[in-house]
Amino acid sequence: MKHVDVFPFAHTPEGLQFLLLRRAPNNTFPGIWQPVAGKIKSGEKAWQAGLRELNEETGYDPVNFYALDHVSTYYLHTTDEVIHVPAFIAEVSFEPPLLNHEHDDFQWLTLEAAVNTASWQPYRKALLSIPYLLDSSPSLALAKISLKNKNNHLNP
Repeated sequence: MKHVDVFPFAHTPEGLQFLLLRRAPNNTFPGIWQPVAGKIKSGEKAWQAGLRELNEETGYDPVNFYALDHVSTYYLHTTDEVIHVPAFIAEVSFEPPLLNHEHDDFQWLTLEAAVNTASWQPYRKALLSIPYLLDSSPSLALAKISLKNKNNHLNP
């Protein structure tokens, strides 16, 4: 594994909202709408990379963080390799993200709108699986990744 995807979401009075980001013109795959996406650094676990990328690309520290039972598979013709990308979901505050240089726009969207906006099919499949995980207490408990607070203690 070399990459991760993180799908930020927020609970709002109107229901769940999902954050999609647009790749900047000077970035690879310019103009596509995607979740937080990034590379796993040497020595990092996939979930750690997800947390780091979430903070770097949006400024968010998640309220809750979960492993999504979805792995995207892509064939990259430029390098002639198949990559597998694990996905995570991050519950965050419903506020504008602090975008870094990789993205030039964002949208908070309902599930239907996010599915229709996401540029690639694996993103759409992952988005569609999120409500099922959130609605399943046993699965959600198993998927939860314990986060440490600023004092380096596990949050309850």
